[in-house]
Amino acid sequence: MNYEITDQMLTDAANRQPVPFDSHAVIRQLMRDNSRAYVHDLYLHYEAGHSDPIHTLHSAIGTRLAGLGTLVPTQKVRSMNVRGQETENQEWRR
Repeated sequence: MNYEITDQMLTDAANRQPVPFDSHAVIRQLMRDNSRAYVHDLYLHYEAGHSDPIHTLHSAIGTRLAGLGTLVPTQKVRSMNVRGQETENQEWRR
């Protein structure tokens, strides 16, 4: 997919978090700081026919965070997602 959320946007959003932080915090930061790119990328997942484009985009963001090479995954944690539900996701350290 041709994402508008860049690696630099992901890095900036991660760098704004207190350590440790989780993927949900990075996603919320992206939504605040780069809302246009976030909505674009969400729409890409919608157009691709995914039954839950929010979930698939957020999974892709987590995978991309792992691929940055600057973050260390620590453990799985539970925190509030953007839908207000507590779900498991990855905790990170820089």
